[in-house]
Amino acid sequence: MSAGRRWHARLLVLTLLATSACGDATGHRSVATIQVDIEGSPISTDPRFATDILSSRINELIFDSLLRIDRNGQFVGRLAESFERPDATTIVFHLRRGVRFGDGRPLTARDVKYTFDSILAPETMTPKRAGLSQLKAVTAVDDYTIEMKTTDAYAPALEFALQNIVPDGTPLPARSVAIAPPGAGPFRMTSFSRDESIVLERNPYFPAPAAGPRTLFFKVVPDPTVRALELTEGVADFSENNIQPDVLPYLGKQPHLAISKSPGSSYRYLAFNFHDPYLRDVRVRRAIAYSIDRVSIIQSMIRGGARAATGLLAPENWAYEDNLPVYNYDLARANTLLDQAGYPRGPGGMRRLRFVYKTTPEQLNFAQALQAMLKRVGISLDIRSNEFATFYSDIQRGNFDLTSMNWVGINDPHHYYMVFDSKMTPPHGMNRGYYSNPEMDRLVESGDSTLDLAARKNIYAQVQRLAAEDLPYVSLWWDDTIAVMNRELRGFTPYPNGSLISLATLTLQEPGAAEPAE
Repeated sequence: MSAGRRWHARLLVLTLLATSACGDATGHRSVATIQVDIEGSPISTDPRFATDILSSRINELIFDSLLRIDRNGQFVGRLAESFERPDATTIVFHLRRGVRFGDGRPLTARDVKYTFDSILAPETMTPKRAGLSQLKAVTAVDDYTIEMKTTDAYAPALEFALQNIVPDGTPLPARSVAIAPPGAGPFRMTSFSRDESIVLERNPYFPAPAAGPRTLFFKVVPDPTVRALELTEGVADFSENNIQPDVLPYLGKQPHLAISKSPGSSYRYLAFNFHDPYLRDVRVRRAIAYSIDRVSIIQSMIRGGARAATGLLAPENWAYEDNLPVYNYDLARANTLLDQAGYPRGPGGMRRLRFVYKTTPEQLNFAQALQAMLKRVGISLDIRSNEFATFYSDIQRGNFDLTSMNWVGINDPHHYYMVFDSKMTPPHGMNRGYYSNPEMDRLVESGDSTLDLAARKNIYAQVQRLAAEDLPYVSLWWDDTIAVMNRELRGFTPYPNGSLISLATLTLQEPGAAEPAE
């Protein structure tokens, strides 16, 4: 196919350029600095506002939270050394003593209270406020004790404790993205130049491995071919989930590089805008689902670096339901559904429907593949590609017909409420397609208020079944976590959600040492 030829051409260019590169591939960096190539700039450096992947990845290296999710999906203590739930609407957290922000200020319960109060304040126009709708009050009982009260019994209340904490009095950010405020995480931000680079230096008040990097240099490299070249030439040391699949075999043959691949939970989906009268018809949505050859895309475009998805929750999640309707590639069924919906083909296979598809240059290959697949059943896609900030602004406002994105880091099935409940539409929620179904509302709200784990699992089995039948999203795949790194890096731990937190505990080995990292 033409997309395959484009991939092959880019690989040839990469090989030729890499072959012509001269010099020692491991000699371009200081042993105290790791260069991480990223595809764009974070939308926000303030954790009270950050919802995009890049912002979250960088912020987790600067800030810390009461609890964190480990790589097995379990809550573990961070700023909180312990917690208890004395009743159905109360959680009490006991903070670790001796924690300091990157500017030296001690972290106390006042900082935790301030962070949550500032998110909940009416003047704070952050999408995160909607996720705290059940949080009734946060009280600093003393300097090292925090009490959270929920309005009702609320099963996913521990998710509140994943919010990164800023110092008491931190002002709301200006419209332009600036240096991040001090955090209590392993690094502090010392430089930020939009669309160019971000520099993180060690937080002197946070324990660090003796042989660990002192500096993380995040370089913005929008072109995936250039990212691969920088890894090949030893300019970049690390890149995760942003290297073209066709290039990975070539990179794997480079003696100074190692590739880590593990099952991931990052969920790729196709979203519909229910403001469009045609897309409100479930027969049209199902026809689109049957028109997408996911197996072919995973095998040819992603080179097997993903698993076909059935819903938001990956198989490793405690609430995962495997007995769901699936939409395997079936053009005959797609055509029948469109005929039944009242959109027959005209003479000569004339177009049935036309939609606008929003994307970014990074995802243009998938957009073009989707365009070609839907054309087979008479659906035309007009592709509108913009740099990420513009694209993301459109998606947040629900300004699209169809789009495809990733949800990263889904742990509690409460996420179904966030994206499918009719109360969660923009500008305050993440139901960006304006999906509305009273039965879905009833189920996801019941799931939030049910504390018994077995009962919740049963509720979310029904939620997953309804989502698969009603198709507010077409589930595409769960991406593997794939990191390409310099072999001098030791101790990288992959997370299913793509977290980069283990960059804080990596160690560096001098060039030429034996026993390369795996």
